[in-house]
Amino acid sequence: MDLDHLRLFLHVVDAGSVSAAARVAHLSQPAVSRNLALLQEAVGADLFERQGRGLVLTPAGRALVPRARALLDQVQAAVQTARRAAERGYADLRM
Repeated sequence: MDLDHLRLFLHVVDAGSVSAAARVAHLSQPAVSRNLALLQEAVGADLFERQGRGLVLTPAGRALVPRARALLDQVQAAVQTARRAAERGYADLRM
């Protein structure tokens, strides 16, 4: 599973459609669709189902949303912590 797949998944959730998420992410709609397919394959479950012309989260998709947000928040926090440590010049990383 790739973090970019999770980011795009959340773009689709937040934007409400693959085409709107593609515009937000500056990607083509087919690229977003391919990334969603790869994420669904990695998860082993459908995350969206078609309803009319739109998409609706499946139970698996609804379950993934808060975990994906938390994971991406943790990754961002880890990067910020590492940057701050680099700026301060820490050399000893004993834990």
